[in-house]
Amino acid sequence: MSKSYWEMVSGRNIPSSLELYPVIHSYLQEGYNILDVGCGFGKISLELASLGYSVTGIDINTEAVKLSKAAAKNLGLDRKIEGRAEFKVVDASDLPFHESSFDFAVMQAFLTSVPDPQERARIIQEAFRVLKPGGYLYLVEFGQNWHLKLYRNRYLQDFPVTKEEGSFLALNPETGEVEYIAHHFSEKELVFLLVDCGFEIDYFRVEELKTRTGNKINGFVVVAKKL
Repeated sequence: MSKSYWEMVSGRNIPSSLELYPVIHSYLQEGYNILDVGCGFGKISLELASLGYSVTGIDINTEAVKLSKAAAKNLGLDRKIEGRAEFKVVDASDLPFHESSFDFAVMQAFLTSVPDPQERARIIQEAFRVLKPGGYLYLVEFGQNWHLKLYRNRYLQDFPVTKEEGSFLALNPETGEVEYIAHHFSEKELVFLLVDCGFEIDYFRVEELKTRTGNKINGFVVVAKKL
């Protein structure tokens, strides 16, 4: 259900409620080649390219990639050697890149939209594969907010459908129809997802994140290193 939804939804409607956290700039270095996984309509990719990094944004949504390419062209970021942004329609669980192709990877509120735990693991394994030894994965994800009645009720009432603790049915704000299954992570779950795939946690912080509907909830900002 999730993949077909993200392939078909309007590219302009892909959520992009989060900004980059300042910690990312203490890891980025001049000349870095960056992979933006689940780039949507390109907001983060274009921001990083405008700072002089070479960025490849990937998304499964064809329209989103077209919007990203158009925005890069308008900003002149499609032609530069430094500060270049390019975009491709790609499944994050099967990346068409060679091993050790990138210095840095970004996943910003992307795994929350992947309802299958095994697919999440494949995505992290692929990110590990295409990163250079010593490369970093910057990851921001929503945490499980059991202290908030709204989310506690949703986790519990939707469990018979989602079959996973911390998952719930994401509804269209206007129609109330189910759009996809969203997943919120526990700290332990997210850490072991990364560690089991070969990463070491270099930075971990709980931050208040804003959801696509404007709710403010706790989440995690993580930088993991490929050993």
